[in-house]
Amino acid sequence: MKIWLAGGGTGGHLLPGIALAEDIQRIVPGAEIGFLGTNEGLDRELLWGTGYALKLLAAGRGSPLSWRRPLNAPKFALALAQVFRLFRRSRPDLVVALGGFAAAAPGIVARILRIPLVILEQNTVPGRVNRLLSGWARQIHSQFEEARQYFRESPATFHHSGSPLRAPFQRLAAEPPAKGDAILVMGGSQGAKRLNEIVANAARRIVGETGGKLIHVAGPAHETAIRSAYANAGVDAEVYGFHNHMDELYRRSRLVVARSGAVSIAEFAAAGLPAVLVPLPSAMDDHQRLNALSLSLSGAAVPYEEATASTDTFAPLVVALWRDEPRRAAMAEAMRATAKPDSGREIAESILSLV
Repeated sequence: MKIWLAGGGTGGHLLPGIALAEDIQRIVPGAEIGFLGTNEGLDRELLWGTGYALKLLAAGRGSPLSWRRPLNAPKFALALAQVFRLFRRSRPDLVVALGGFAAAAPGIVARILRIPLVILEQNTVPGRVNRLLSGWARQIHSQFEEARQYFRESPATFHHSGSPLRAPFQRLAAEPPAKGDAILVMGGSQGAKRLNEIVANAARRIVGETGGKLIHVAGPAHETAIRSAYANAGVDAEVYGFHNHMDELYRRSRLVVARSGAVSIAEFAAAGLPAVLVPLPSAMDDHQRLNALSLSLSGAAVPYEEATASTDTFAPLVVALWRDEPRRAAMAEAMRATAKPDSGREIAESILSLV
């Protein structure tokens, strides 16, 4: 059995794909699984050491018809040719579109060659590539029920399946909700400059009034600056550019302040970790704000807008949540209620039924 998972650029696209690949191989140990990605992202870093093949396509960031990126059109034509050659040679049984611009060419070629196509969608508002490909897909698996409305015209079967989780986070879901002694700050797989600054500016007040520890995963590009900011503020914070064992940090935390990316949300749910979610304003179709809204409506998270951020509003919010044990317990319960730790296995079984 040969399966290609197509898409990438960010952890939000790739990490669920890696988790799904692990679950597929638990069911079919001999399955050959590869990833089709791009040079313009984190594909190499995230797939390094996983053992899965990675083919990088000549896919430009954004639409192939973008007048701002005139090289996208020839790159897309080259990507189509690359995928045609690859699929005719490897004869895959299934293609899974993970989203992102690198998924477009493989999805189109899968349609032309009549290879079963499945879509894995992580956000409340599906990405444009997945929406495009949905007309040719056999199944759509989504983390959020809210995404269903965007696929009403698709002939594919829609499943509110949750997000595949890697094994360490599946184990988290079997443990009691996290009740550590730290406030965890994280900005996603690429960091978040403005979110880092918001927290660093309020850190002295937050630590002084809560007595809690600060653990900050700032992103490799921002690690040095954030270390300096905490040192200048006289705050003893634990700072990382990147951390390979986020499940350990979740266990040590009582509250998380983070972007509202879909993968992070799925991991918070597994940990039962209450969250202050600061959506990325530039996210496509404002999907991070809608992700945060979905969690806030269920009582699992508190949204906080970056555009109106200030120390005078942010610090009191975090301090109040830290001190309010009953509210945090209710948030943890609501967050855990959204968890679907077995989603990877269930999605794997479902899509393998197509082969």
